[in-house]
Amino acid sequence: MPRCLFIPEIQLSVFQWIFVLDASHERHAAQATLAALARTCRAFHHIALDILWQQFGTIARAIQCMPHDLWGGDAIKSESGCICLKLHRHLTKDDWNIFRRYALRIRHLSLATQDVRRGKKLMVDIDDELLACLASMDATQPLLPNLTSLEWIIYDERDLRLIRRIMTKSLTSLFLEVWAISPVPDLLQFISSIAPTCPSLRKLTVHSVALSSHLRNSVSQTLCHLHHLTTIHCGIIDAEVLNHLSRLPSLLELKLALQPNAEFQNELSFEQLQVLDVHAQDIPSAVDLVSRMRNKLTNLSIFSDDHTGASVLAQLFRRLSTSVSHYSLRRLQIMVAERPPHDSFSVLKLEDLHPLLSFNRLTHVHLDIGCGISLDDVAALELAQAWPNIMQLVLNKFLETPLPSSMSPIGLLCFLKHCPNLLELTLEIDFSFIEEQDDQSHYWVGDTTHQHLSIFDVTYSKIHDAAKVAAFLSGILPRTVHVHYSWIYALDDQREYAERWNEASRLFMRMKR
Repeated sequence: MPRCLFIPEIQLSVFQWIFVLDASHERHAAQATLAALARTCRAFHHIALDILWQQFGTIARAIQCMPHDLWGGDAIKSESGCICLKLHRHLTKDDWNIFRRYALRIRHLSLATQDVRRGKKLMVDIDDELLACLASMDATQPLLPNLTSLEWIIYDERDLRLIRRIMTKSLTSLFLEVWAISPVPDLLQFISSIAPTCPSLRKLTVHSVALSSHLRNSVSQTLCHLHHLTTIHCGIIDAEVLNHLSRLPSLLELKLALQPNAEFQNELSFEQLQVLDVHAQDIPSAVDLVSRMRNKLTNLSIFSDDHTGASVLAQLFRRLSTSVSHYSLRRLQIMVAERPPHDSFSVLKLEDLHPLLSFNRLTHVHLDIGCGISLDDVAALELAQAWPNIMQLVLNKFLETPLPSSMSPIGLLCFLKHCPNLLELTLEIDFSFIEEQDDQSHYWVGDTTHQHLSIFDVTYSKIHDAAKVAAFLSGILPRTVHVHYSWIYALDDQREYAERWNEASRLFMRMKR
């Protein structure tokens, strides 16, 4: 027998669509419509309020629903123009009942104390005494019983006391930042209490300015006791915890830092994992991790602090080709923070990149890898044909190589012809072919133009004739707003090329008008 919808269910669906269909950033129209429905029709009152508070409810707004003489609302005369809610009298049971009526409807809470010290321009600053008074009322249940999403910063013990009153079994998403410079008593105990307090937690993010070994161990133990996680963003994870997480059937997204010298004993399945973000001290550690995985990642990001040679990177590419599904991967980002010394500069060639060409559904590729990438026009054609769906291609945006570029404007045209969805392109090009031509009609280009490329970055490309290069680019890149470059004017050895590219970019914009 088919199930029928009850009238309240239909109303709820309609009111939710009022919110969904308002595409504006602040959604003022949706707020006004829901508020009007709540005020004008008794049958709509509770459902409209539920939706309104689920989407826009905050502790500050719940406080402002209580009598004005309780919280005052003193305007602070400052550039931020925020309102300070301060406790002006004792909180009564009637006040609490009003607050409770709206607190039951709040689903999302972001930095709930809304303190100016949070470093954000906030409209409301809630006095700590007022928050503490609310937290002391009815300690038998959470302050916001139906909360599902919480973002919080811990500076000191005061923040820790308040978050304990907010944590609830209904919580499914927790974003926690520890900014405490000095030790916070009971912090480890609180981290350990997350799993039993919030057993339904699905998204967990824990950041710290100084992640001590004790705090790291506490976070690791918490991860081992949460069995429904879909998203994890945290610091260093050891091999044992990573092995546990690899068996979670619900896990879809993982962002972590590898423990130095981590040794993995078993294969890491991560059967459902789609997004993996790894920060490793060196690329070999990332190679070891990737080689133990067999999954269908859509997004993979690898960051390393240490300089790596071309041979190690080539090994990583080969491991990726055998460990990650060629049909699922859409985004690939590999970045190396350390720049190589000039006497040990290494270069990747096309044959080193061949394993990556098997990922023919890539849409975003960002390689800033601390060693050169030698590509000529033939290599450009091969890359363009292998990645026809590419939307963003960034190759060594911040690395100045001692070797001249082997790719001419012909290689650039290969990307424009074979990659129709390209929105951002960053690579080094040798423009001498354009500068040497007397005939600026560029008949050999034909009708090649690109209608979608909006960001074009030439990194450390060298030019001598800004006008000729600008004229050529303006003819093939009608949608590109600016030509970006990495040369720095303030550096004496780079000023010459920075000036030329600045002139070329200015002429490029003028010619497009």
